[in-house]
Amino acid sequence: MEKNEFQKFWKAFEIIAIGCVLLGILLVLYLIRGLLTPFIIAFVITFFLSPVVDYMEGEGINRTFAVVLLIILTLVFLFILWKLTWPTIQTEISSFQKNAPFYISKTQDSLNRAIKLLEKNTGFIPEGAMQKAMQQKINDFTSKMGDVGSLLRVVKEWVTILILTQVVAFFLLKDGRRIKKMLIAFVPNKYFETFLTLLYEIDQQISNYIRGQLTDAFFVGVLAIIGLYSFGIKYAMFIGAVAGIANIVPYIGPLLGITFGGLLVLIDTGSIIDILKVVSVLAFVKLIDSIAISPLVVSRSVNVHPLMIIMVISFGGLLHGVWGMLLSVPLYCSMRVSFRILYRGFVEYGNW
Repeated sequence: MEKNEFQKFWKAFEIIAIGCVLLGILLVLYLIRGLLTPFIIAFVITFFLSPVVDYMEGEGINRTFAVVLLIILTLVFLFILWKLTWPTIQTEISSFQKNAPFYISKTQDSLNRAIKLLEKNTGFIPEGAMQKAMQQKINDFTSKMGDVGSLLRVVKEWVTILILTQVVAFFLLKDGRRIKKMLIAFVPNKYFETFLTLLYEIDQQISNYIRGQLTDAFFVGVLAIIGLYSFGIKYAMFIGAVAGIANIVPYIGPLLGITFGGLLVLIDTGSIIDILKVVSVLAFVKLIDSIAISPLVVSRSVNVHPLMIIMVISFGGLLHGVWGMLLSVPLYCSMRVSFRILYRGFVEYGNW
């Protein structure tokens, strides 16, 4: 009896230890979050392009040459896409810049009215306090936008990130298998099968999710742009692109895309008919996505409750902003499968 109780206690201790290790990994990622952006982008590129590189290598093409060729073809494709879409994008950006002061003034007036109404009805908020705080935020934002030094620092930071991203992505695509072999070489033979299964499952969770979501976002963005243009909506490409990108984030993303499009049209024209057009088009595109596109291109469902997904996305956004929101779901699924495999390998079938 005492032996059985000790075994139960030891299994509970092992489960807690595995959980602590995973939490420790999260803590380390949080502490170095400022350095993670180029590596996160590089990992996304790697998981998206690695099947193509593997296929080219299987056809007898040298892997290094295949990686270089694929990166060049990707850059050429992006350049052609940019040349085809830039005239429309430039027109929309110029129109938006021209009308930006009007939009800001209109938005500020609406917020001022809402704040005054809120202060009047609540009674416990000092009159003018919220308005003063909002005005301070707007002034800070305007001063940062007008600060040439700040803009140059942002440009320099993003140029550095893009260069570092390409370098990291190149080596991950070229030497990804070698890196995995090096990691497995440190694993004792006793746990070899467990860690091999772990790496495979994590790779499947992340790669399937990223490839599926990016492809899904592309089709959603294209359909949204076509639908908005057909209804004569101003800033159709801008709204459609935002809706496509936002669609990467499950559940929350489509709502953000619809909200953004509706608010932009509301500020621009104030027409209820135009707002209904935007909402209807984006809702219809989302319906098509849920029925036809997503089941075809998203090869593997994450199989997580919607409430848990919303909590995970919120936590990811708190840790690392937009990138944290985009990658929080696959990372959560990877940690979940890691816990399951480590528990099965160490606790049920083996010893520490």
